[in-house]
Amino acid sequence: MSNDKTMDPMSHETVETDGIYADEAGREVTLKRGDKFPADLVLGETTWEMKGFSLNEAEIDHQQTENTPPRQHAKTGDR
Repeated sequence: MSNDKTMDPMSHETVETDGIYADEAGREVTLKRGDKFPADLVLGETTWEMKGFSLNEAEIDHQQTENTPPRQHAKTGDR
């Protein structure tokens, strides 16, 4: 028998660490500290395993101001 007595979190428990989590079916979601682990649509209540740490949301450049210039739309009209 294993000496490891830790248990993976269950659905509806509070997330303690920001990260990417996978349920028993392999579906991955990104959750933040304070969120609740969701129930799976097929399995119902399920356990969740942390797969990795998520990026800090504040550091993500959603507007892409630093990375690339904005895309231009092609004019469509009468020819």
